[in-house]
Amino acid sequence: MFSRPKSASLFFQILSILILCIVSSQGWSQTTEPSPDKTIEQKPSPMNGLPPEKIPSGPSQAELREKFKNQISGFGFGRSEKYYSFQIARMLDSQWAIGLNGYTNTYVNRFDNDTAYSYFLPPHAFYGRLRNHQEKYWGGALFVQRFIADSPFFVSLWLGREHYQKNQTALYWESAGNTYRFEKNSYSSGPRNYAGFGVGFRFQTTSGFFFGWEGVWSWYSPYHNSFSVSDLYYSDRTASIGDLLYRKYAYQNSERLPGSSFGLNLFVGWAF
Repeated sequence: MFSRPKSASLFFQILSILILCIVSSQGWSQTTEPSPDKTIEQKPSPMNGLPPEKIPSGPSQAELREKFKNQISGFGFGRSEKYYSFQIARMLDSQWAIGLNGYTNTYVNRFDNDTAYSYFLPPHAFYGRLRNHQEKYWGGALFVQRFIADSPFFVSLWLGREHYQKNQTALYWESAGNTYRFEKNSYSSGPRNYAGFGVGFRFQTTSGFFFGWEGVWSWYSPYHNSFSVSDLYYSDRTASIGDLLYRKYAYQNSERLPGSSFGLNLFVGWAF
């Protein structure tokens, strides 16, 4: 009769201990193991094999060309050689552009002189030349540019027209006979039509400022030349019509412009 309550109390003690162990083990597992719903997010790092995060680097050259479609530029310098250019262009999209270019180039050489001595040909004497001359190019062209992908490099095609003029005064002297010859002549050619191929670089900034260069190879179509000798004086005799014709013939054979040329175009400008 009294042994039954003792066994029941012992059973409840053992049951309470088991329940306490089960509850404590579940609490320990919840604190130590992460929840499947809440995973720890790993940051990209070379240590865990994930690619590093990309740092934003600003707009690309193609995006800037799309933003600033209109371009105005030019360049100039001058001492003995004076060069000036002006250029306007329009971006059709991020890779194609069309525009117009105008330029002038003037070269002046004052007191250009040289001397030579004739030893094998009589008379054995010194010969010399003192010359002032000026050369001038001016012209313009229509061009189309094609940029290479997202880079600032491009290729271009040119169609243009150019003029050339050269004026000079020269004094030729000979020491043996104390003689000299003075002449004033001019040479002009054009207009010369040409086609060109260019390779260049243009870097566009986010403020609208840009700069660059372009090398252009040009090939000229047939053109007309004109020569003239306006003044001719000899120290020992009077110049005749034959002397004028001979000097003009000698001058036109000494002045030959090439059928092709290479030029470097520099530009600094603003785009909007």
